[in-house]
Amino acid sequence: MPAGKVLIVMVVALLVWALLFAPTLKRSSEAQPLGTRRTVSLWILGPMAAISNVLQLTKATDAVSSALGKDPDAAPGGDLDIPLPTVEPGASPSPKPTEPVTKTTPMRKPTPQERLRVVVVGDSLAQGLGVYMERQFRPGLVRVSQQGRISTGLARLDYFDWLTAMEEIEDGYRPDLVIVMIGDNDNQSLQSPGGGSVADIGSFEWPQGYEDRVEQMTRTAVDGGAHVAWVGLPIVNDKDRWPVMQRQNEIFEQVIDRTPNALYVDTWDRFATPDGDYTDFYRHDGKVELIRATDGFHFNPRGYELVSQAVTDALMDRFDLSPKAVNG
Repeated sequence: MPAGKVLIVMVVALLVWALLFAPTLKRSSEAQPLGTRRTVSLWILGPMAAISNVLQLTKATDAVSSALGKDPDAAPGGDLDIPLPTVEPGASPSPKPTEPVTKTTPMRKPTPQERLRVVVVGDSLAQGLGVYMERQFRPGLVRVSQQGRISTGLARLDYFDWLTAMEEIEDGYRPDLVIVMIGDNDNQSLQSPGGGSVADIGSFEWPQGYEDRVEQMTRTAVDGGAHVAWVGLPIVNDKDRWPVMQRQNEIFEQVIDRTPNALYVDTWDRFATPDGDYTDFYRHDGKVELIRATDGFHFNPRGYELVSQAVTDALMDRFDLSPKAVNG
């Protein structure tokens, strides 16, 4: 085939593909950080998505998404799938506090009739952690709900509103323990759920605005009757990200320190070198183990095991978590 015809076929195929998947591409662009790239993407994809909907081309792509187990109508950040609290016949469900919690209390002792309800929330780090937290607990005494959502955070509530989601989790699941690992995607301006600007990144107002959101999320969980384990951001290979991430960890720790029934779990110093630098490895008991993923940010399976163990140890030390609830 002549080169000119090949080029025409490629362009036509690209346009057809773009029209078919314009709504999906548009949702992906909405997850991008605020800026020129996101604005241009939405400016291009918005009309194409509208044309795709008018021509009903999305029916074909929706069918493909559904066949792959994906909800084509899901919100940009994904929808929560909140399980109902399980209370076996004859058990008495734990009452929710009627007043704000003002002092630290021991964690409820689980029974086979009323298992401890644990939920892991946050971004992609929480997704990995949730898998290994579930392995930490005995399924006969603990029920773990994994609610991590990739590309989400506390900055862009217009993309995914974790503050509202936390209220829904409290009302629907009534967790005894909320494990939070979030913040990787929050080096952006703060947006309201409706998309309005709250505070620009780097502004004087940003740290206080971000702290307010951390506190609101924590208090929603605690005042709903849950204990909270907030896991800090880990040290990363990219040193340019350190100042913002360390400021976020300071905010997390400050909020947790003044909140009853909440504890902070460090991962920055825990997995750094003695000199405070990044390393892919963890050294202990004379062994050296690879614990980080190739992206220099996430953990590999062994790394998530170590983080989940650190969370469990802190829960047993601070909140008197029953040893019977833990595997091993």
